[in-house]
Amino acid sequence: MKGTGPEGRTVGTAKTSGSQLLAETPSSRPPTAPPTAGNRIVPRAPHPAAVIRALAPTVAEWMPTDASGPTQEPSRAPRPEPPVSAVVERAHDESLASVGLKPGDVVDRTYRIERTLGVGGMGVVALAHDERLDRRVAIKLIKPELFAFPEMRTFFDNEARAMARVSHPNVVHVYAFGEHGSVPYFVMEYVEGRTVEQWLRSRPPNTPPDLDEAVRILDQACLGVEAIHASQTVHRDIKPSNLLLEDNGRVRVGDLGVARILESVESANVVVGSALYMAPEAALAEEESADLADRRDIYALGCLAYELFTGRPPFLGATDMNVLSQHVLQEPAPPSTYRPDLPPGYDEIILRAIAKDPHRRYASVGAFRRALLAEHSGTREPERILIADDDPDWRTIIGESLRQRFPHAQIDLVGDGVEALSAFESQPYSVVLVDLEMPEIDGAKLTLLLRSLDASQRTPIIVLTAAGGPREWQRLSAIGADAFLVKPVNADDVELLIRRTLRSRHSAPPSQGEVPVSNRSADANKPKTVPEEPQHQRLPPAASTEPVPAPPTEEDLESPPSTTTETSPIEPVEPTK
Repeated sequence: MKGTGPEGRTVGTAKTSGSQLLAETPSSRPPTAPPTAGNRIVPRAPHPAAVIRALAPTVAEWMPTDASGPTQEPSRAPRPEPPVSAVVERAHDESLASVGLKPGDVVDRTYRIERTLGVGGMGVVALAHDERLDRRVAIKLIKPELFAFPEMRTFFDNEARAMARVSHPNVVHVYAFGEHGSVPYFVMEYVEGRTVEQWLRSRPPNTPPDLDEAVRILDQACLGVEAIHASQTVHRDIKPSNLLLEDNGRVRVGDLGVARILESVESANVVVGSALYMAPEAALAEEESADLADRRDIYALGCLAYELFTGRPPFLGATDMNVLSQHVLQEPAPPSTYRPDLPPGYDEIILRAIAKDPHRRYASVGAFRRALLAEHSGTREPERILIADDDPDWRTIIGESLRQRFPHAQIDLVGDGVEALSAFESQPYSVVLVDLEMPEIDGAKLTLLLRSLDASQRTPIIVLTAAGGPREWQRLSAIGADAFLVKPVNADDVELLIRRTLRSRHSAPPSQGEVPVSNRSADANKPKTVPEEPQHQRLPPAASTEPVPAPPTEEDLESPPSTTTETSPIEPVEPTK
């Protein structure tokens, strides 16, 4: 299995992998020759996991070559991580020798080898000069003995094909692909800079990563992964060391060594990836459908965001298996646990991205990216809107109007409170609009039931009705409604109210301004208060000298709302044409 140990390097869970050994020594170890029968190589029949362990990243797991002695164990003294371009040349480059080359050799009559950039389990990545186009390139050369196993050629071909399918400013480009004698290779652009892992390690001790810079890195990483997904490919190994940070600030996604092309017939359920960022279904090697395959990348991006915001991944352990078991069985602590100054809205976004159930994660990388950027800029957009109204015409009109205003949101329409409650329990919504008068469960009861669910604490509930006034608003406010509109309404007003209530709900701790549901029907002798109205959110009722009524119970809600001629909280306006 290709995984990541506590130090973040690619390792195997059963025994030390080739790439880990290479990362802890100053140069490549001589490859172990396979058994022979006469002059014929007889490859051993490999277990699939053993094949995966031989894989190494393309961009990130560079092992700088220098002349110093062996490094200490990583747990005692982590190896230095200089920029990718800062590599010390060696007089005798053993890593290039392992693929039958040396500095000055020309590959395929085009690429003159200059020096080694890094080594891994599959081979060597070298800096070369393209003599035809007069440019510097990185060339990945594969150890020929590995191709005794057909699986290795499949992985190599898939990496080259996956990278060649994508042309995007945030993805490392592939230029060429071929064989030099018996050595397979592909040529990609040479990126000067450092990895995001190195950026994380470069900050002062006990200092959290810069939030603005972290969001900027995540923004570009998501754009790169989104482009990879658009080419019907899943990366499957997103982590800080596989993201290159150029000197000009651009982020590049690299290392598609274990990528899966979705339309490829070869989609065996083997365990690949890095343990610190591996989705539960990947750790269990579960068979995944094509429509959910990209959500393992969303999980990895959520783990990446967790680390970029807090300085640590969501799960740590002494071994890969310990980390993987936590991904499968343990709920992560909110990121703000490790960074108290982190705005609470980020907790919800990241925890949704790393949900155990793929169906509960964001539907796309783009949705995850938009949520992060909206939280960072303070302009949060709803992702899922539920409209519950028994009038099918009005339900359709308001639904279509909101689709135009929130084009990226999923908008679901239901005709009664029972269906609305079931839909919310299945998967929570960003915003709920409910009609006050519905059969079986009306808007007031539905509001009360929704507020009894923990998942609703950051969900604005907006109640709409054909008639009502201050008395109705006081009753609804007491049970957790965020706003009250009298039909007919203008869709622009609804949009503005959605944005305001979202901002209000996500700018304060979930309990602020709310009466806990468990206390609403408690000892009737205890004083009861109406929750504080969020500023700019709940429009005040007309002036009244009447005392504020106590919050209603379910029994109180059995009676229909009284009609009133008092001024309503929002003046009726003409419906949207």
